[in-house]
Amino acid sequence: MRWLVLIGILVLLALPAYSVDSHPTEKLTVAQLEQIIAQRAAQPREPAKKRATASDEIIDISDGDLLQQLDQDDELIPRIAATELTERLSTITMYHLIGKYNLGAHVQQALEQLADRSALLKLPPGEQLNKPPPDAETQKAMLQQSRAYVLSELSHLPNFVANQTTTRFDDSPTTLKYFQTMTDHAGFHRVGTLQRTITFQDGKEVTASPLAINDPKRKDIGLESRGEFGTEAAVVLMDVEKGSIVFDHWEQSMAGPVADYRYSVPRESSHYEVTDACQDHVSFHDLPGYSGEIALDSRSGAILRMTLVTESNPGDPVSHVASVIEYGPVVLGNRRSICPLRSLTFMVEEVNGCAHGNHKLQKPVAMINQTIFSNYHRFGSSATIIFDEAQNGHTAPGGSQEKPASGGEKTAPATPLASQPNRRP
Repeated sequence: MRWLVLIGILVLLALPAYSVDSHPTEKLTVAQLEQIIAQRAAQPREPAKKRATASDEIIDISDGDLLQQLDQDDELIPRIAATELTERLSTITMYHLIGKYNLGAHVQQALEQLADRSALLKLPPGEQLNKPPPDAETQKAMLQQSRAYVLSELSHLPNFVANQTTTRFDDSPTTLKYFQTMTDHAGFHRVGTLQRTITFQDGKEVTASPLAINDPKRKDIGLESRGEFGTEAAVVLMDVEKGSIVFDHWEQSMAGPVADYRYSVPRESSHYEVTDACQDHVSFHDLPGYSGEIALDSRSGAILRMTLVTESNPGDPVSHVASVIEYGPVVLGNRRSICPLRSLTFMVEEVNGCAHGNHKLQKPVAMINQTIFSNYHRFGSSATIIFDEAQNGHTAPGGSQEKPASGGEKTAPATPLASQPNRRP
């Protein structure tokens, strides 16, 4: 069994599980994608059917719209699945398309997966805010504020627990249910889902019941990532001091305008680790150079989005290792904090890597993990002070007094990266 460890933060990209045999891959801009969706939405709707009741009252049967929407879904989903965007489909634009064209649940899922696949691309030029770049002193102050934020805030969150749901995708051949044969034309498909509880305590991220390298259950985990709670951000901000980082553009996020910086770290300054393990021993270890983007809240210095793309060498058993992490506000007790909401992690397993069981790969296999962090709960406790009536000579008002030691409240649900991904065997 093999697995991969990436020290830093990685995010996996979720890809659709629909067959694209009848729809050749086409490269589109975000504007062209909207044109396709708009054309489907503009198709005339079937008039509602009418039926007479026992009292001769004529009523409408409203399932016509639903059936037509399902038909449109059947047409749109394979088209979206076969699309390769040349620009990033942002979260704001995706929700705009869903609301504007009243897209069904299945089309929404396909569109979300398409947005994930484009997560490492540049925004369309028209979606960048038309604001002048900050001057050199402001940029320097903004980056210093971001480093302080990571060290003082992100790495010192209150103690809490949260749910982590990771859905794995890859493009390996699949077995047809009834014919028991293999096909190379399924594209990316869901491999499995893992749910677990993570704990953040005393400034450290702890995963409940971590599995050993040679644990047979690890095969159900696939690519595993850790570090979204400050570790990767700290590594990147430390490494870029010996690399380069420059302001690129302003863009609109769900939390308001953010300043987007592009950075690059050379191999000789990298502390980002990539480790590939076969069975219970390490077969490959590297500290590659990497680059990416950091989107900052210009007021607080909080990191709201981070991407990371590593530089692979020819002959490496794994390549195209990359990640995306998205952060957002979460209420922990009576405190509002910026926490990870979702992450994506990417990797390609090359044919010269470890064998799958007793079989060597016939072609490289691309892997993607989509991780959602939700249901944040702050640790809390309470204490009751009971006064000794015999010692005090009187009864305390109410018989006892209750004094809370700390608050513990359920947070608002959050939707969504990572330092130690495991590669599936």
